[in-house]
Amino acid sequence: MTMPNVHKSRKLFLHEKTTLRTGATPRFADEFAGQYQPLMEGLGARLFGTWEGSPLNSNWPEVTTIWEIDSYTHLSRIGAARHREVGTRKQFDQWTGLLGELGATGEGRLVFGNPGIKSVEEHRAAGTQTTVVLEEIMTTKPDSQTKYVQELEHLYVPWSERTGKTWVGSFTTVFRNSEVIHYWALEGGWDGFAKYYPSWGETPDPDIRAWMNVAGALRDGWDDSFLQSLPANPLG
Repeated sequence: MTMPNVHKSRKLFLHEKTTLRTGATPRFADEFAGQYQPLMEGLGARLFGTWEGSPLNSNWPEVTTIWEIDSYTHLSRIGAARHREVGTRKQFDQWTGLLGELGATGEGRLVFGNPGIKSVEEHRAAGTQTTVVLEEIMTTKPDSQTKYVQELEHLYVPWSERTGKTWVGSFTTVFRNSEVIHYWALEGGWDGFAKYYPSWGETPDPDIRAWMNVAGALRDGWDDSFLQSLPANPLG
C-alpha cells in the first residue's frame, strides 16, 4: 500500500494527556524535566509545549504535552526504544513507575500538525508566548478534519488573531476520523481575558458569522479548556 503524499509532507507530533492525583503536578513537573524530557529529547523528539489544566475551565489535575517528531520511521525508533531495547526500556519503566506513584493515567495520540504549522523556533522568532492557551478539542463530521482545518485557517484564524488569540497549531488525530485539536495562545496571558472577552461583542464580525455558518456543517461539537504552562514549556 502506498502512503498518501499528505502523510509524507505533514509534520507529525505525539500528543499526550496525563491525569494525575490531586497535588501531584509540582512533582510531575520536576521529574518531567529531570527524567522524561531528556529521555525523549535524546531520542530526537522536540518539546512543542507542556501545560497543566486550569481548574477554572478544564479537566484537572491533567497535563498536556506535545512532542514534534520527524516521521513514521522516527516514531518506530521511539517505539522500539520504549518497548524493546533494554537500556532505554528500563529508563522508560522508571518514568512509568514514577507516574504510578503519582496516580497517573493517560492517553497518547499520534497527530498531524496543520499544513505550515510553525516550529517552536518560528513561534519564538514571532514573539509568541504560550503561557496561557485555549485548547479546543473538536468533534468533526466523519472524514471532515482536513476540510475543517482549511476553513478554519481561511475564516476563523484572521478574526481570532484580531481578538487576542494567536494560532499555535491545529492537530488532526491520525487514527481517528473525527477529531481536531486546536491551540490558541492568549495575548497577555490571563490579562488577555480582561482585554478581549467577550470576543464577539454585541454585533459579531462578518468573518465570525461566516465561520459559524461553515463550522456548523463540519462539526458535531467541541470541548474548550484553559491551560497554563509548566516550567519546561519552551514558549512559556
